Amino acid sequence: MVYVTAVMALCLTPSILSVASAHKRLFYLWGVPYNAIPLQGLSHEFFLNVIMTIPWGVYLFLINHRLRLARATLFCLLFSLFIELNQFILDLVVNLGRLADVDDLITNTAGGLIGFLVMVLLSRTRARRLIQYFSLSKDKVW
Repeated sequence: MVYVTAVMALCLTPSILSVASAHKRLFYLWGVPYNAIPLQGLSHEFFLNVIMTIPWGVYLFLINHRLRLARATLFCLLFSLFIELNQFILDLVVNLGRLADVDDLITNTAGGLIGFLVMVLLSRTRARRLIQYFSLSKDKVW
């Protein structure tokens, strides 16, 4: 819960549109800007979004280590979509100053998958016992 609260605080608090979004071709719906064209340019935000969502993938693995990659991808995408839709809606309602961006969907999903895949790899090493200790799965026997 602390992680999700921190992500929501980072993503859903008021902000002035970033300089990184200045070079992107934006679209507008009801006066709210959004980016629907992927990978128009790389910025530090691109990589920070990946880093921000790596823990999400780790938590997915700890919740269910038997989760298939396709399902983990879906959960990462849905988490990212939740953030972006809330940014758009809050910008519409209270002028949040955030940009709903397809690049964020890509980077957030990628970050979650990186976290999940790192845990898959670590679970095949000596770190397995430590991972089992922190696992929230009901079956502690792997």
